[in-house]
Amino acid sequence: VNVLPHPKPIFDSSGKISGAINLLVDITEEKKREKSLRESEKKYRELANSLEGKVERRTLELKIRNEELEQYAQVASHDLQEPLRKIQTFANLLEKNIDDKTAVKKNLEKINSSADRMATLIKDVLKYSQFSTNDELFVAIDLNKVFENVKQDFELLIEQKQAIITHSELPVIKGIPIQFHQLFSNLIGNAIKFNNQIPVIEITSEKVNGEVKKYPQLKSGHDYYKIAFKDNGIGFEPQYAEQIFKLFQRLNDTKSGTGIGLAVCKKIVENHKGHIAVLSEANKGTTFIIFLPIS
Repeated sequence: VNVLPHPKPIFDSSGKISGAINLLVDITEEKKREKSLRESEKKYRELANSLEGKVERRTLELKIRNEELEQYAQVASHDLQEPLRKIQTFANLLEKNIDDKTAVKKNLEKINSSADRMATLIKDVLKYSQFSTNDELFVAIDLNKVFENVKQDFELLIEQKQAIITHSELPVIKGIPIQFHQLFSNLIGNAIKFNNQIPVIEITSEKVNGEVKKYPQLKSGHDYYKIAFKDNGIGFEPQYAEQIFKLFQRLNDTKSGTGIGLAVCKKIVENHKGHIAVLSEANKGTTFIIFLPIS
């Protein structure tokens, strides 16, 4: 039996309270049903616990996978813009110089090369979407070739801004090709874009061990490749070093972009059991430092 709150007062002829009325509700059957339901739910959990755990894990994996695909679809569409821009530019040049056989041949070669790059990127994105686990996507990647592909994609922007890009011998690592293309594309693209002078970009690589002690995210005693992307761009204040890796965070509203590029870079590096850090000062350039485990 349950007594409902707030009894209703009874007033006499003079207006004074002479009593009160309250309602009593029999909830015996309701309590029995609640008890039965709890017992049924307990039995169900006991019987389905192992299966439920598997289903939950699989559901979470699919959720993460879908979120990754959505994010990489956005970035891949950005990566495709440079080859497309080249096709449009050289198609216009082809039309203007249609009577110049040498120019026609050169422009057609550039158009075909850019179309091949787009086809490769699309193929990599489709391949990425078809595999159910990242382990199936890991292959040997020559980062020197990744650099050359990205440099080719930015050919027009490099020429326009007279950018100077150099690199030491880069390692061969095991990873997901489309992700490393996105990593290099974002870092090199930003170094060119966020620069008010002739961009000078230097990419270096070396093997390290003891230095990783400064980074708790990395395993002490393991060997890593340290790859640094150094530029002479506009930089930013050191206190924003963590903020720039957050999704949709932008420190400069005068430049175009969505603000997801560096968040994706961080995700890519972490997906390969590595770590990315940044050193920067306003108007003194930026250095992104990437640690990748040596398999």
